Amino acid sequence: MKFTGDSVLVTGASGLVGQAYVQSFLELGFTVIAQVNTGSIPAHDKLHVIAADLSVVGSGKSLVQEALSRAGKLDYVINNAANQAVLDPTKATRAEIELMMRINVDAPKEIIDESSKSGVQVVLNISSVEALNPRAGHEIYGASKAALDVLTRSASRAHAPMRVLGLRLGLIGRDGIDHAWPEGVAAWKAATPLARYASASEVVGVTEFLLSDANSWATGSTYDFDGGLGSNSW
Repeated sequence: MKFTGDSVLVTGASGLVGQAYVQSFLELGFTVIAQVNTGSIPAHDKLHVIAADLSVVGSGKSLVQEALSRAGKLDYVINNAANQAVLDPTKATRAEIELMMRINVDAPKEIIDESSKSGVQVVLNISSVEALNPRAGHEIYGASKAALDVLTRSASRAHAPMRVLGLRLGLIGRDGIDHAWPEGVAAWKAATPLARYASASEVVGVTEFLLSDANSWATGSTYDFDGGLGSNSW
């Protein structure tokens, strides 16, 4: 895969997919700037770790500025961090809803806006199938991801020629998920033509293509990576 740039900022870098991003881009020779909140990962010469709480207003802008200061330049940004709290829509408080929207929509917007002033070539927003058809308890999370999908489209116009893309993910498997959540895994497999969940490494693979020069004519699009869930009729 050919890339014009060689530096990437990954938010939510201590999570399952975030860690896979960090490892893969380091193997590709990138300088990686990894944002973490409650988690931690060890830094080294090509890996800069920034602890930042994205629930704080203005933290997205500050994060991009700090990433530039650490790496000297910034070519790609992956908005991967998310608040995935399960909230009953009939009982969720204003504070809970605002926190989810702050982390899942406001912070990515701050990051996109500042990225457009900082020489970034591509921003990739990590979305979810919950944006289209959320499970019970995921309605507010789904609403936040639906807003992120709209932001991807509008930001691609506002900030061209910087490209803004989205990746709408289905279920990503982690160690022990079949035993920890058997009913959810079974329901997912029954609902998808490919009848399995994806691995974090598969997410990395499609992300590399989306950021690469091979995809350089695309902007404003959100790609479904969901095992075929979206192909089902009602």
